[in-house]
Amino acid sequence: MRHDLSNTHLLIGGIVLTLAVLAGQELLPTRKLELTAPGAVSNLFLQTSSDNQAAVQWIDAEHFRWKCHYTGFDKYQPCSLTFILSGDDPARGRDLGRFDTLEMDLRYKGPSSYIRLSIRNFDARFSKLEDANSARMHSVNLRPRDIEKPVSIELSELTVPEWWIQQFNLAREYNRPGLQNATALTIDLPSDLTGQVHELELRSLVLNGEWISRDRVYLAILCGWLLGATLMVTRGWSQLRQSHNRQQREIDALTVRTSQLRIEQEKLRRLATIDELTGVLNRRGLEQSLEDFEAAAQGMTLVILDIDHFKHVNDRHGHDCGDEVLRRIAAVVAGNLRASDVFGRWGGEEFLIACQGTRIRDAARLAEKLRERVQQSNIDSAGGRVAVTASFGVALAPPGGSTADALKRADAALYRAKDAGRNRVEMDRTLQSEAPTTV
Repeated sequence: MRHDLSNTHLLIGGIVLTLAVLAGQELLPTRKLELTAPGAVSNLFLQTSSDNQAAVQWIDAEHFRWKCHYTGFDKYQPCSLTFILSGDDPARGRDLGRFDTLEMDLRYKGPSSYIRLSIRNFDARFSKLEDANSARMHSVNLRPRDIEKPVSIELSELTVPEWWIQQFNLAREYNRPGLQNATALTIDLPSDLTGQVHELELRSLVLNGEWISRDRVYLAILCGWLLGATLMVTRGWSQLRQSHNRQQREIDALTVRTSQLRIEQEKLRRLATIDELTGVLNRRGLEQSLEDFEAAAQGMTLVILDIDHFKHVNDRHGHDCGDEVLRRIAAVVAGNLRASDVFGRWGGEEFLIACQGTRIRDAARLAEKLRERVQQSNIDSAGGRVAVTASFGVALAPPGGSTADALKRADAALYRAKDAGRNRVEMDRTLQSEAPTTV
């Protein structure tokens, strides 16, 4: 009885501790780095062309107000404010990988189409101190109307620009985004400034993040429960050897505890965003990604694909073959997408692709390419080779548009492809405008 009571106390204590950790995670203050605060950075400077030093000037340096006015054509016309994040060692910056978002309050007056926010990350494998451009660049372009009020930018929105990749021609693994050693943050105007007056005022620039990520908290909780379960099982087995009667009671108690742990593990598993069969995102993971895309308000195209006659495959070749078809199709599609595209299993034999900032006709060409790849991916089974095809529906969700509405239109296009004979691509016919391609 004392042993059962002790285990009950341990279980209650574990639950209380788990709840306390989860509550503590929510109550922890946000990690902040306010770059516009005095002393936050080692240095900052305005950049101008060497032969036109008066083109960029402070209006009020204390309040980060400056203007740019190039009266003649210069080969290079910078209009930028740069925050130096490194200290005495210019190759050693700050780890911005611990932050999730950047809140910016920037006022801009001028005709430029875009304001660019960029972060340089010094990587000792290829970056050189004598060449500032060799530090890997991550950037995002914002329209003037995007910053009419304070804006929150996900750091994951910053991507390595194509010109940087082409200029340095490095191995693919060096072109992946990473902000673990950020040495500079720059706000500039990536356009021709000849004859134009631009005024900018940076009111605040704050990086936000969690002190401890949710993933680490959940992993620690899971490890703690597994460790606690292991300790309880070990203790139970050691006491089982002492007497037959006590052994039976311990087995019963262990069965109850194991069932409880399995229930907890099943709850955690359902919270996961990965489809167990195919290894791609499940519906929950897709919905989270679509919410992020919709919040970014940059527009996207949706492609829904459905495996043709999948029920026939299951009925004729068995569910094991059907599962292999799902895995193979998922691998074929994932292998032909960009790193920025989102892909997952929408349900059953349906898959969903979301391409942010892609025109609908480009998405349709991608769908046609995937249709051909799927058609070429014959699968071996006990009854012989299984020929597989898929039908595709493509729709556009313009900036600020409803993702749910775009999903309905993509689904309608998919059904038209099915009705037209399958193994084909159909585009949405109700919305003709296209989202601008992201630069």
